[in-house]
Amino acid sequence: MLNFAILRLESDPAAFFDEFYPRVFRFIASASGASSADVDDLVQETLLHAWRNRGQYRGDAPLDAWLLGIARNRVRTRRRADRTRDRVQDALASIDREELPDDILRSADMIGAVRRALESLQAGQRDVLLRRYFQDMPIRMIARALGETEKAIESRLHRAREALRERLIEGGDDEL
Repeated sequence: MLNFAILRLESDPAAFFDEFYPRVFRFIASASGASSADVDDLVQETLLHAWRNRGQYRGDAPLDAWLLGIARNRVRTRRRADRTRDRVQDALASIDREELPDDILRSADMIGAVRRALESLQAGQRDVLLRRYFQDMPIRMIARALGETEKAIESRLHRAREALRERLIEGGDDEL
């Protein structure tokens, strides 16, 4: 049966999927403890990766072992992502009390949370935050560009930071 599976590995993605889906599903379900939907996602990722990289299979180990190795790596990657996501949520919950660690600030989950929070702000608030913190413009330049006083920009910037902080705290749990 395995030789036939190897032939299908090279020519028929549907047969490959049908052949290995049950075994990979059982392995990931037991190794991850994830929900059925998450297990299904991991199985599909695993089989798609295996199919796309089938040229890397050398036949040194049984095909099942090769596939389960890919599955094991997918489970590990998902666990790391889940831990990072949990840390981001914890950090967002305490953003008004603690400084965020650099690794959390640079994580894809945090970047996504900030992007969503910025998009939810009023245009004027978003504009001053982007100019100040992403374009690194001094308040004086922002005031000139917008035709306002520096005091007005400082005030708007303060309100914008507070609004952003609130959005991050509110959206931290359900947006990630």
